[in-house]
Amino acid sequence: MKKRHKDIIQALKELGGEATIREIAEKTGLHVNGVSQSMNSVSKYVILVFLGGKGGEQRYRIDES
Repeated sequence: MKKRHKDIIQALKELGGEATIREIAEKTGLHVNGVSQSMNSVSKYVILVFLGGKGGEQRYRIDES
């Protein structure tokens, strides 16, 4: 797993398990586009649920079930 993916997962957990791409980017210091492009790879390590939205307002939740 790349450091970027670990950082995104950690940020999502610290943000309560649910956040927008923009919130994750702010928390990690990564660019919004970079976070967006990494979400598919991140889903190989945790179960992500896409909750809707466009661009930086796309919202994801980690499914802990």
